[in-house]
Amino acid sequence: MANEVKLHYFLGRGRAETTRWMLAINQIAFKNNPITTPDDLCQLRNSGKLPFDQMPLLEINGMNLSQSSGMIRYLARIGGFYGENDKEALYCDMFAGAINDFAEASMQASFQSSTEIAVKILQERFNKFAPKFELRIKENGNELCVGNKISFADVILSEALSAYMEWIPDLLKNTPLLLSIHEKIVNETGIKSYLNSEQRYPKPDENYVIDVARVLQRALPAHMSDINRFVN
Repeated sequence: MANEVKLHYFLGRGRAETTRWMLAINQIAFKNNPITTPDDLCQLRNSGKLPFDQMPLLEINGMNLSQSSGMIRYLARIGGFYGENDKEALYCDMFAGAINDFAEASMQASFQSSTEIAVKILQERFNKFAPKFELRIKENGNELCVGNKISFADVILSEALSAYMEWIPDLLKNTPLLLSIHEKIVNETGIKSYLNSEQRYPKPDENYVIDVARVLQRALPAHMSDINRFVN
């Protein structure tokens, strides 16, 4: 890349994490640019770089990209992770839509009032989606989501599964096809390097929840103390 690739987001994973995994599998070096204060966010908005006034923002190849779904598809195209034909691309998109719904529970887990509630929600969501994922993977016939080679569907599914497994370590014990895909992806050179690097933010916790509320100047979840501490 001619210019440094920058990813602007809160001090954590959130909705930027699928983009990080796609950058990693493409072995594209990038810099996390954490937005940690309301002033940081104001400056980013005033820069004119946010197409829809939303984060994450990916600066790459002279472009300012918004919306995670657009970012991962762009990175899939330039890396050859979007299937081999229009039909495979369509199935990648179908998987991605379902994975987005599946992943929502893990992104909200740290905002729940207790670990027990978070795990219960995650397990219920997994029980709903896992059989469908396994069936589609089995139908594909080669332990991948789509086609005969790794696609972005495999990458973002593995990212979501990784987030779930931080809460439920033995999650994949009864889903061998999901386990196979996850192990395959996390051992890809670029992904493995990223996961073992300082760029990989830790599992989201209460500090992440507080950081997001501080930047957005919004109320904290109801179960936390002094919930309006950042509200003007």
